[in-house]
Amino acid sequence: MNDVFAKHKRVNLHVEDTGGDGRPVVLVHDWPLTLDQWKLQVPSLRSAGYRVISYDRRGFGRSEKPGEGYSYDETAADLAALIVDMQLTNVSLVGFGMGAAEAVRAEVLLGGEGIRHLLLVSTLTPYMLRSDANPNGWLHSSEYVRMLQALDDDRGAFFTELMKAHHSVNGELKISLDQLEDLVRMCQTSDQTAAMRCLESVCRTDHRSELAAVGARVTILHGTEDAFAPVHNAAYGTRWAMHNGLNVDMKGAPHGVNISNANEFNEALLRLLPT
Repeated sequence: MNDVFAKHKRVNLHVEDTGGDGRPVVLVHDWPLTLDQWKLQVPSLRSAGYRVISYDRRGFGRSEKPGEGYSYDETAADLAALIVDMQLTNVSLVGFGMGAAEAVRAEVLLGGEGIRHLLLVSTLTPYMLRSDANPNGWLHSSEYVRMLQALDDDRGAFFTELMKAHHSVNGELKISLDQLEDLVRMCQTSDQTAAMRCLESVCRTDHRSELAAVGARVTILHGTEDAFAPVHNAAYGTRWAMHNGLNVDMKGAPHGVNISNANEFNEALLRLLPT
């Protein structure tokens, strides 16, 4: 383990585990949601014989909400520690959005030990913020500043608009209003410091060196209409940075593909996970 994992300050995470003897699948949710993001996937995975483990990220949902510790080094170390503490082996890590980047970093922290497969969904890698050093970034600095200010000014309005954007295609909402309300409720469980600091991490962290160091098999599943993380910049850019992996596009799907296109997503998930 490297020094970041060794110096990691533990927090109490809310973990849910279906149990059983099946091969473990660990689900890592997006920012700023909770493990409830996966409630349309857990039954399908469990029925297929997998042991399904999910958890709320530190600062979100029912997990401990410390006043600090929201860099990717720390949140990925939480994931790595969970895998070690639960003595999991032959694991498939399924990370969504921010969770995809955490899955990558956790695999590197563990030196690949215990990890069989990474499935990166709607990934925010390799590096969102555009700059001279990162011309393939898709987030302009002015939009980043605007997002931070909007979250600071009125978190309820910010979360509502963000969830609409994540689950819409060309301005058309692809989920029900009840589902939208449920997603906003998940966002509202976040500590404000956690929400702000994780947004900074999401936008400003360069994952290219970690991507190049991943040894596990990788599949990247991404909606072609993802406006938050465009498929060419995020999914294809991630594969390029890794020099390996398989890109699987979900035609016409937005960022929140596991809810907007749940049946198609579940079929892809079961098809792409190793048996």
